[in-house]
Amino acid sequence: MREPPIRGPQLPADALDRILTARPEAAGLPAEAYTSAEVHAFEQELLQRRGWVCLGRTDQVAERGAQRALTVAGEGVLVVRDTETVGVFVNACRHRGHELVRSGCAVRRSTVWCAYHAWVYRLDGTLRAAPRFGDLAERDPVGMGLTPVRSEEWHGFLFVNLSGDAPSLAATAGNLGPLLEAYEPAGLIRTAEHEYEVSANWKLLVENYLECYHCPSTHPELSKVQRTTHGLDFEDRGLWLGGYLDLDNDAVSMSLDGRGPDWRFPGLDEERARQVCYHALLPGLFITAMHDYLVVHRIQPLAADRTRVVCEVLFPRALLDLGTDPGYAAEFWDVTNRQDWQACESVQRGITRPGFTPGPLAPEEEGLGRFLATMAFLYRSGRSPSAPWPTPSAYPGALRTAATAGTTAGRQAR
Repeated sequence: MREPPIRGPQLPADALDRILTARPEAAGLPAEAYTSAEVHAFEQELLQRRGWVCLGRTDQVAERGAQRALTVAGEGVLVVRDTETVGVFVNACRHRGHELVRSGCAVRRSTVWCAYHAWVYRLDGTLRAAPRFGDLAERDPVGMGLTPVRSEEWHGFLFVNLSGDAPSLAATAGNLGPLLEAYEPAGLIRTAEHEYEVSANWKLLVENYLECYHCPSTHPELSKVQRTTHGLDFEDRGLWLGGYLDLDNDAVSMSLDGRGPDWRFPGLDEERARQVCYHALLPGLFITAMHDYLVVHRIQPLAADRTRVVCEVLFPRALLDLGTDPGYAAEFWDVTNRQDWQACESVQRGITRPGFTPGPLAPEEEGLGRFLATMAFLYRSGRSPSAPWPTPSAYPGALRTAATAGTTAGRQAR
């Protein structure tokens, strides 16, 4: 049974209605959506706790006994690799709640061990020993075992749903999984990782990712190797948004000089191999797919004006076996990321100033507009959606926009 709706934040109703009904004068969300602690708390509950959140790649706990402690929506979780499976548990001993592994740390042990009173758990979460409690482990192995957290693996990624009652991950991801299959994501190798802390609201990062209107003025390097107009949005079904833009005629890959390997994933034809495909699985996983590698961004809101980002570069083993140096991808995206974060931080400072009023959306910002409609619907309904569109009974105007955009013919070039 799904949790009941929660009260949404107090945001100007007229601004939300303009977004939801897709009126011509629709603009961005009001400034409070990016600065308010109340809005941040609402989003943490509805999206981070009640939705599916990506913890990273399953290969980060590849060996038996590997354990990683992470934080999701303020709650500590422990990822544990058993022989064939990956389990996720509340990162707290059942005795007094002591952390089993310090948040942000990783260990490898044959058991899960609490340093406070030395309670010991098997890798499947069952209680193995409780000192001076006699036969407690034998009498009540299930009741005193670690508390499981609902989790699923998807294309080599590990997701959790803290509340335990979200729609299935398959329903949330919709048709994104089949769309990514040609890139063989489950078998890719992580070749680089960068972590950033951005002084901006997480939604600004999503909005920035969903449009390339800013690319010519913000990304001189990217604009030399990728076209910045005449892309198309994907026909998405699920809680994700995205689209593609083509490589420039002279570019081989997304690199600072446009050079790259003369290689493509076997499942891509020549036309698709020229596309740079952007996918944002809400609330915080960006998957950028190219003919030779993938780049993944995991977005973790820390406060209304602060966001943690982990960027990983994933390469196919076949390309690495050919002796390809993957550094060209890591270098390019680190430059691009820093340009994006600088822009988002500038926007955060701008909207914080008294009297700020958001401007209209450009034609190239259709994907951004659909994300804003999703957020506006959340604020009004207090319910987490199973797809990024309001229901027909709630906001007919927004549904008409969605229906138009839901076909390839309805997708607007960007």
